[in-house]
Amino acid sequence: MSTMVTVLTEPVPRVHQGPIASLVQFFEEVREVLGSVHDKAKCYGGHAAVTRSLLEGLTRIGVQYQYNPRFIAQVGDTILVLAGIAPLKQAIAWKRAGRISTLLAGPNIVVRPTDYDGLIAAPEIDACIVPSQWVGTAYVEDAPTLAGRIKVWAAGVDERYWNGLRQHASSKTVLLYQKSAPEELGLMCERLIRSMGWSPVRVVYGRYTKDEYRKVLASSVFAVFLSRSESQGLALAEAWAMNVPTLVWDPGELTFEGRRYSTVSACPYLTSETGLTWETVTELEDVLTHVDDVVISRAPRQWVLDHMTDEIAARNLLSMIETGHLTFHSPCQVGRW
Repeated sequence: MSTMVTVLTEPVPRVHQGPIASLVQFFEEVREVLGSVHDKAKCYGGHAAVTRSLLEGLTRIGVQYQYNPRFIAQVGDTILVLAGIAPLKQAIAWKRAGRISTLLAGPNIVVRPTDYDGLIAAPEIDACIVPSQWVGTAYVEDAPTLAGRIKVWAAGVDERYWNGLRQHASSKTVLLYQKSAPEELGLMCERLIRSMGWSPVRVVYGRYTKDEYRKVLASSVFAVFLSRSESQGLALAEAWAMNVPTLVWDPGELTFEGRRYSTVSACPYLTSETGLTWETVTELEDVLTHVDDVVISRAPRQWVLDHMTDEIAARNLLSMIETGHLTFHSPCQVGRW
């Protein structure tokens, strides 16, 4: 990688390098070397899982980068704003002034490209990064000037933490993951899973720790996911890395703030190696009836090792910056059961 990338999730203080600033920087570097409590590498801003994946991936492949530098003088020629309106406005101003040459923005800055007066579609932005193809399609529909500037990039997972170590030789545990789905659907699925001899363990989005999630995955034979839509679905990838195949409710429709989306997915990266989709409880019942043949035999961890580790995600992003193209191709969507 010939260009130093500056990754931002917060604005750079408006302080130019000088004697006092240099002294402050020196003491900060000493503290980091000595293992100070101020460990900036572990303070991931924006969407913490996405930021962590990129930075740790870059570190693993030995690529130098700047993350939220303290001084403007440390800002490189190529900037990636992962998250934050303030740093994006700052970077746009630098691009206008000729301070930087390349500006990429996303994927965790806005929900819709019309937010903040359409800032994400500013002409100074060379590439708008989105986490999956259906999100890119929606962005262009809402902001046509983004056509030709959308780049799809998926964050990775740490396959060493999500290590695939499971203890379910005789387990009947099934993870039931509930996010943006009707409560009644969750209850129906829970009753159905239990009626077919399995022991469902419900995990609700936003109410669990990473360690708790891994512990449930380690004892689960497979997982049932209930989320109306996902821009990428990192929780799915974490399950796959633990070698847990997923049965995903995918209604294929979404209305948000009065906008009905023409394309939507609850599992943009699901493949035949990682699981199946279903739409109705009847379809789920059919899958569960044949679960030994169509689900349990799958080995989703290998797909993650081949496509979605932190290292692979970092290399994909660098390839996009250097060539303008993305080497990661979204897999074909698995058909419904």
